[in-house]
Amino acid sequence: IYNSSFTAVKSTFTSIGAGKPLEMNSFVVQLLLLLIYTLLFGRFFCGWACAFGAINDWIYHLFRVIFRKAGIKKIPELPDRAISILQWLKYLVLAGILTLCFLGRGTLVSSNSPWTVFSLIRSGNLSSLSGMQIGLIFLGLLILGMVFHERFFCQFLCPMGAVFSMLPNMPFLRLVRRSETCPPRCGACRKACPVNLLIEENSLKSGECIRCGRCSCICPKGNIATCGLLKGDELWLDGIKAIVLLALIVVLQKM
Repeated sequence: IYNSSFTAVKSTFTSIGAGKPLEMNSFVVQLLLLLIYTLLFGRFFCGWACAFGAINDWIYHLFRVIFRKAGIKKIPELPDRAISILQWLKYLVLAGILTLCFLGRGTLVSSNSPWTVFSLIRSGNLSSLSGMQIGLIFLGLLILGMVFHERFFCQFLCPMGAVFSMLPNMPFLRLVRRSETCPPRCGACRKACPVNLLIEENSLKSGECIRCGRCSCICPKGNIATCGLLKGDELWLDGIKAIVLLALIVVLQKM
């Protein structure tokens, strides 16, 4: 789904650069449906259904266990200031890819892409990796970043995440934080957030939020609520979002 949707983004800019009319093909329809879903529910896809996000979680938490077993207590961490700056990097990645597509050099993206390498490895098509050394290096660097920083790819380098982040933040089922009764120097929600949001009143409207729900689940006072009314950690509500997303994925895969 990720690859198909981003293929539609790239092909759109390739067509614009070549002066060709835009086509309403299956890739574009998939992209539009996923964008509509994200407008309604936020980046729930990123938090719960993205394969790269899942791999990042597995690698990060696996190495937390390995570090702990090895007696390594001091793990290097990026300072908050560096994180806030690096979160802008994915927009530069997106701009660079779209510029190459616009100029008709989209093959440079696919031939050196870590996502292409990942797809080939997953499908067992290892013979096709010949000549894709740059993509292999990029994938290796991504995995290294995932070892030390949670949701490394999602926060700093994902071009589709950059697209989702720029969508208008609709009020439908938005999380709202009420800080009046927060314990002094608590910070539980801040520590639990995998994308390093400051969890202030306005930050939950941010396109960086991947709707994982950790903040609302861990808050000891229940101050992070859906629409300011619900608790924010309702399983039935997440179940509805998941069912809609799964139905959407089934429809998209049949297209």
